[in-house]
Amino acid sequence: MSDRARNILTVAVIAVMGITLLLLTSTRPADLDRVEAIGSRIKCPVCQGESIANSPSPMAEDMMDLVSERVAAGVSDQDIIDELLGSYSGAVLLDPPVAGSTLVLWLAPLAALVAGVGVILWWQRHPGSDPAAAAPPPGRSRARLVTGGVVLLLAFAGIVVVAGNSLQERPAAAAGAADLEGQDLSEVSNETMEAVVAANPEILGMRLALAERYFEVGDYRSAFPHYLAVAEDPDATGGEAITALVRLSWMAFDGNGEVETATNLVDQALAIDPQSTVALYVRARVRWCGAGETEEAIGIFEGLLADPDLDSDTKARIESDLESARDGGGCP
Repeated sequence: MSDRARNILTVAVIAVMGITLLLLTSTRPADLDRVEAIGSRIKCPVCQGESIANSPSPMAEDMMDLVSERVAAGVSDQDIIDELLGSYSGAVLLDPPVAGSTLVLWLAPLAALVAGVGVILWWQRHPGSDPAAAAPPPGRSRARLVTGGVVLLLAFAGIVVVAGNSLQERPAAAAGAADLEGQDLSEVSNETMEAVVAANPEILGMRLALAERYFEVGDYRSAFPHYLAVAEDPDATGGEAITALVRLSWMAFDGNGEVETATNLVDQALAIDPQSTVALYVRARVRWCGAGETEEAIGIFEGLLADPDLDSDTKARIESDLESARDGGGCP
């Protein structure tokens, strides 16, 4: 092969590899607005390979709403991305920055390009292994060069595929999901909270907040496993355990009419804090309404009303129950 032909082939190979590398590392199209551009960079935590910009899931919609709010507030792209990855467990950065653990993935294609160019140039300058030996037949030299170029291109393509897959499957740091606890949970959907709690079961505060949502709308089936998990967690604080046990007690009574089970559960809460207002009130209601023990309920109600720190709403509710119990009326 002539020097001119070799040079043309070399330039062609380098051009193909360079274009491929450029496509791999290029940014998103400039005509995408900031919200869509950011959303297209984040993989939905509960979807199969979809970005939050393309996913119809409630969690993805919550995340896109958050992006819209932050963009409107003038927050930078990187700060928004950092907040998403820190707040949503399982979120994945589809094109992570050239830093840290992803650096090797970005450098691998470049290394392959440099190595390929180096080998091709070496072949040009060293057509034979022994300068004193007879030159190889032109066909063999041409075949060797073409074969080598094809092998390099295939190796480069393989590195691109592997690197791309690794980039898309890089998991976000799960520890950052706890940051969601500091946000206004009223703006977070049940689906998002479920996903975060499932990935981070140690976040008892969020688990309780989610259970309370279900409890308030009478969805005992959804609330039960969350309250039970908190009640059985050895790391739960006294207040968290009491809340969970009292709710479980009331659900056992109100939902299934299980008076003794409800009593046992609320007694566990009282073992933690014998002066717990909510636990005492629930015990009074269970024993009065479920077991017909009116006198015990009256005694508990009177004791609770003696507390000068009782809030007005709770006081009014207890006074109403006490009046009904004293009059011998039915349990409201």
